[in-house]
This record gives sequence, C-alpha cells and structure tokens, in this order.
Amino acid sequence: MAEPRIFDNTRLLREHPGIPHYGEKIVCFASRYEDRSYPADESYFNREFYLILMLAGRSEVRLNGEPIVLEAGDLLIHGADYLTDHLYSSPDIRFITLSLSESVRTDDPFLAQTTAMLLATLRRNRRYTVSLTEPEAQTVRRELEELMALLNSGHRFLLRRIQTACNALFLDVADFLSRKTVIARRLSRKEHVLQEFHALATRYFREEHAVRFYAGRLAVSEQYLARIVREGTGRSIGSLLGDLLAMEACTLLGSTKHSVGDIALGLGFSDTPGFCKFFRRKTGKTPLGYRKGLRI
Repeated sequence: MAEPRIFDNTRLLREHPGIPHYGEKIVCFASRYEDRSYPADESYFNREFYLILMLAGRSEVRLNGEPIVLEAGDLLIHGADYLTDHLYSSPDIRFITLSLSESVRTDDPFLAQTTAMLLATLRRNRRYTVSLTEPEAQTVRRELEELMALLNSGHRFLLRRIQTACNALFLDVADFLSRKTVIARRLSRKEHVLQEFHALATRYFREEHAVRFYAGRLAVSEQYLARIVREGTGRSIGSLLGDLLAMEACTLLGSTKHSVGDIALGLGFSDTPGFCKFFRRKTGKTPLGYRKGLRI
C-alpha cells in the first residue's frame, strides 16, 4: 500500500526545496502536470490554509467528501485540516498554489480577519471555489506572481511585506466574491451528513475511532452513517479514520522525538503493540523502521 500523506509546508519543502518560500510559514509556487506530488488515487490531509488559482486544464477532487471540478479561472480556497482526494488532472493542467501556516495568519490580526471573513463567506454559501472573470483572474495571477518574486527577494522587512501582499490579495478576492450573485446549493440529507461527518472526522480522529461516536454526534444510526459514507466515498468509515491516523503517525514520527508509546497514546491506542500492528498494516513498515528510514 502507498504511504498515506499529510500535505503541509514542511512536506512541500522537503520534496521541492527550491520553490519560493519564507521558512515553513508561506510557500507560493507555479505547477504543471509534471510537477505533481500526488498520484490520482491517494488522499491527503491538508494542514495549511490553501489558495489555488487554475491557469489551464481541468482537475477533479473531493474535498471533505464533496466533488469539485476545477477549470481555468477557478480559485479554490480552504482552511486547514481538510481531507482531499485527487481524482483526475488533465495533462495540460497549470496552476499557482499559495499555502499559509496558521502561525503566519494569526501573527497579523488584519490578515487573520481577512482570511477568516473569506472562509466564513464561502462556508455560508456552501462552496470552496470562486469562478473569476478573465480580468479578475489576471489580477489574482499578477498578485501571486509578485508574491513569488517577493519570496525570492532580500527585502529587509520581508515578513511584513509578505503579509501586506497577502492582505491585498485576499481583500481583492473578497471584493470579487462580494460582487457575484451567489446561489447556495441545496444539499440533500445524505450530502449534509457526509460533509458533517468529514468535518467531525478531521477534528476528532486522534481520540475517537468508533463509528458510534460520529453517529451519535450526527444523530443518525451507525448503519445509516456507514452506508452514507460508503456511497459517497466508496470506502468504509474505519478505512478513512485509519488513513488519517496513519498520516498523523507518520508526521509525528518524522517531526518529533516522541517515543512510539507516547505517539500511540496520543492517537488513542490502548497499547503500543496494537498501534505498531496498525501502523505496519497501513504503511508496510514498523514505526521505528519508518523513523529510521526518514533519517537515512
């Protein structure tokens, strides 16, 4: 089985150290089909705030279980802790990605307020994307390209200059969104339950592994929830939660010095052997073997 992945700035810079960045706080880079870091059949737990501008081609993803189609001129925006399934990317795809860590957003109160307002507006209208006109898309592209150049510069006050550029970008996006007539899509009961399950799962998967917890929070039966998740994702609840746990375990093994026992305890396992058996089943490696492989 392929290794489950968490997508964050640390991982991006480990795989692509040459992309424009400011520490692990901000990355902004242009990509083509050949630059992809993800096979089409894998899931990723995104840890950062993401903005992606489609320049060309077509992409199909599921974000927290909701199918989304992206084409040229579309802007995808979502906060941290979202589960993404990449389903398809056309060979002519080109896009620009901006990824912000939570610390850099909250360090600037104005940036925190702007991005929170934007996310709240999108969430209220049950959407993750904004369809831009050609002039709007050109404005966003220009601002992203200027940000990439800034990240590669030696500006004496680089962080504040970056935050100022990000504020201008997000205010423009909020302005574009406010001028559009947004019609909220009415969700079916099944779609609503599936979206709410994904939101709960990405929040509680570390400590809650039982289907009954999620069914109880959603006020549905375990059988109904299991059927909805299976129909919507083609996978079982246990499989989805297991992937999230494995991705979190890989991150902790690679980025901390916590013992395997402490990691097992923090992820809700009653004993270390049970965690080790789970980890080997999901990744094909023991926790210590995985950690050793990273150091090598």
